[in-house]
Amino acid sequence: MTTTLKLIVMLAGAATLTSLSMGTAFAGDRDVRFNETELSSVSGAEKVYSRITAAAIEVCSEEYGGHRLVKYRAERERCIVEVVDEAIASVDYPILQEIHAANG
Repeated sequence: MTTTLKLIVMLAGAATLTSLSMGTAFAGDRDVRFNETELSSVSGAEKVYSRITAAAIEVCSEEYGGHRLVKYRAERERCIVEVVDEAIASVDYPILQEIHAANG
């Protein structure tokens, strides 16, 4: 069975001086497709993990990738970590979680 994992990045907007309310902006999404049999071996799970990470890099780079400021590079890295963490948690396969823990 093929599974599709949708990686979605939602970004909290900056507080405005007038309302001091936080907004949420949609940054982007990517689908990562994999066959559940891929997760039955370490090499297959590593390939799925690589695809998840690559998709997270793409979607986070859309928002933070073009900036040269250290602040934005740090935000991009934080975004990538959060997206990968959420994706691995949602897939919920022990072998994939072990690979993620080894890479974290």
